[in-house]
Amino acid sequence: MKNIYLLLFTLCLCMNLTAQELVYQDKTGTIRWKQNKQEVALFGANYCLPSACDYRAAGYVGGDRKSMIQEDLDHFKRMGWQGLRICFWGDWENSDAEGNLIDNDHLDLMDYLIAEATKRDIYMLFSPIVTYDSQFPEMNDNSNTGFAKTYPKAKLIHDEKAIQCQENYMKNILNHVNRYTGKPIKEESHILFVELINEPTQFPSDIPGMVKYINRLYKAIKSTGCKKLTFYNLSQDFNVAPAIRQSQVDGASYAWYPQGLNNGYTFTDNGLHFVDRYPQMADVALKGKSKIVYEFDASDTNNGYMYPAMVREYRHGGVQFAAMFSYDMHRTASRNLGWQTHFFNMVYSPAKAIGGMIAAEIMRRIPRGAHAGFYPENNRFGDFRVSYEERLGQLNAEDMFYYSNHTSDQPKDRNKLEHIAGVGSSTVVEYDGTGIYFLDKIKPGTWILEVYPDIMEVDDPFKRGNPARISRQAVYIERNMRVNLPDLQLSMAVLPGKYTFENNQLTKKEELAGYAYYMKEKPKKWQVKNLTSPEMTGNQNSRFVCDIYGPALPEKVCLFLMTKPFRNERIEMKHQGEFRYVADVDLSQYAKGKLAYHIGIQQAEEALLFPEGTYGMADQWSYYEQETYTLRIVEEKTPLTLLDENDNWRRIRRSRTQHSPQIAFAPVFVGDELTQAYQLSTPSLEPQKSYRLPCDVTFSHYIAPRMNHRGDKQATPQFICVEAQGLGDTDKAIINLVDHDGRGYGYVFPLKADMERIVIPVSSLVPTNAVMLPQDFPGINEYWYPESVKENSNKPLDWKQIAYVQISLRKEIYSPDKLKDKGVIVKKIQLLY
Repeated sequence: MKNIYLLLFTLCLCMNLTAQELVYQDKTGTIRWKQNKQEVALFGANYCLPSACDYRAAGYVGGDRKSMIQEDLDHFKRMGWQGLRICFWGDWENSDAEGNLIDNDHLDLMDYLIAEATKRDIYMLFSPIVTYDSQFPEMNDNSNTGFAKTYPKAKLIHDEKAIQCQENYMKNILNHVNRYTGKPIKEESHILFVELINEPTQFPSDIPGMVKYINRLYKAIKSTGCKKLTFYNLSQDFNVAPAIRQSQVDGASYAWYPQGLNNGYTFTDNGLHFVDRYPQMADVALKGKSKIVYEFDASDTNNGYMYPAMVREYRHGGVQFAAMFSYDMHRTASRNLGWQTHFFNMVYSPAKAIGGMIAAEIMRRIPRGAHAGFYPENNRFGDFRVSYEERLGQLNAEDMFYYSNHTSDQPKDRNKLEHIAGVGSSTVVEYDGTGIYFLDKIKPGTWILEVYPDIMEVDDPFKRGNPARISRQAVYIERNMRVNLPDLQLSMAVLPGKYTFENNQLTKKEELAGYAYYMKEKPKKWQVKNLTSPEMTGNQNSRFVCDIYGPALPEKVCLFLMTKPFRNERIEMKHQGEFRYVADVDLSQYAKGKLAYHIGIQQAEEALLFPEGTYGMADQWSYYEQETYTLRIVEEKTPLTLLDENDNWRRIRRSRTQHSPQIAFAPVFVGDELTQAYQLSTPSLEPQKSYRLPCDVTFSHYIAPRMNHRGDKQATPQFICVEAQGLGDTDKAIINLVDHDGRGYGYVFPLKADMERIVIPVSSLVPTNAVMLPQDFPGINEYWYPESVKENSNKPLDWKQIAYVQISLRKEIYSPDKLKDKGVIVKKIQLLY
């Protein structure tokens, strides 16, 4: 009997230990580890393979989903990430119309993901109700069974049957026993937090109703015995903060997409303006509540500085868990099949991966509440640095040196360095490849080097995903590496792999875990990515630039200038490292106007001529007339076109209707020749009580590459020429030239009902408010660039720094009785020299 009691006591003790939570919330709202009372500070990503489009994407590439989970979570650990959000579409794919749980492959993979994350000490936020259709973006399947089909998310808060469904579902999924751990989800140790619902429809006009709804879901969770900390979404509408404060949940969850979503192409301009501040996190109404970021991203960007800058602001706001959206599975990342506007993978987006690693260290090393000031002063904070000009995110601490691009900074102390991770070269590691690498000190004199494949940027990853379209190609190419550390001095050629060095000697070499996959995916054909400017002045040496992608580095790359019919000049292009080839040409000897050229590749017995990829070279007898690349050789004072019919109107940014006047922007066709022009209009600029933003509508065109065409010695423009017409009684509009720092130099120009050419002296430009576009979600940023509204900010216009041209219809330029039906059509904008 005594032994039975002892056995029962032991079982009870084990059950109690199993259900023991790893974290708690103190009286101030701070989340702490129970083991040591230290503050929780976790960074990672959403990982969505068990559900929705990521589940389908894995199928498109024939992936073994469980092996993919293992591989991807190994990358999480390699990057030093400890956080993961399980965004689970159970409300669509794993429930019935009453909220009963359905056991299927999605649920099996969720169980497996939880088990594998726990093995690796990755801590989770669980979000089991997503609200958005799991069939996005294909929308060609009607197999969803869940209650979300019956109850749209706008009804989830007030419809009694919908609430009962959610309560039932929440109880079912938390009581569900994980088949790989033997524990109910409510007792999984590494699930720290439960988010009640992803991005619900908010009702700030009904705070009592929201409190009631939040508390009902909270009680459903707690009725299962679940002791996880609970969170409710705030960033869908910051006006519902009182509902969260009055409810029983432990904290608020936030999102941030500083440059909007689904732009469809890569942004290359300065994003640091957009992540300068997040004031809503400092809302005193939520004092005592914890803060987490359930999803965020620097959408449509490929740089390594945005994540560190964003997490800098999270720490200022007191955030303790942040998960970017979302991690691209390794087997689908080359095609970016999951979410078009998001693209992040340790191997295939190496600069962003380093940025993510630095962000994780910011969470750990920067205290909550620390404020680094505002742009550009906040580009340096603690051991961290971000730079738009250098495309750089950097951590330079005694023990770590991480950099997302080439850096000339010296490490703080070479003798104390234990971890190095980078892309490109530094003062510690010289490397001419494009992939990510890691160098870790195991013990004195012993280092492990991991080198991942070179990445070829063959296409824009932010185009619509397609299983047949590769946007990033991983390739094994032998590269040169030199390391200069006190106890590791090496200079050698390296292929991707894992190398162990002891006392400066290579003692072991291993293949990477994905070696077979990389070999299967290796490129089979040659490609040329021409990066040469389409316009150059003829009075200076000009550089022809391209990247060459193929199965290996080519033996020779040649530029062929087609100066006369069937006659050309061959110029050998020099390898600059990575995949880059350049040729400097004195264009003063060539006639002004159009210059046609080819780029040729020679490899062994093969010779290919681009852009068509035909066999042979352009100086051989067998050359025949075919498509060429072209550029325009111009005079220094040739007018520079900033906007005309050749521009893609979809890439022109515009303000949107968001607590502000309605806006319409679209291409139109004008004149007898039906030339494309651009129409901006609004039904009214009259102020409304609901408006939070100024009474303004604007379109903005990124022109920095065109400004760079003229080089550093370009002449100074004397006039701006605008071809435009007003609609209705619109007799004026604003043109604004905006620099990289957000300063505006503008002019109010007159309009007539007919299209006319308006010439504006550059001397007439005055400091003018400039609009930050695209507008962010969830509406955190100011409407104007801060630098453009600063008092006494009278920095002279520097034409080499101009990045945007903007056209605006703005309340203050019209009389109060003429604020309706404003519109302008712009056909062309030029700079005259």
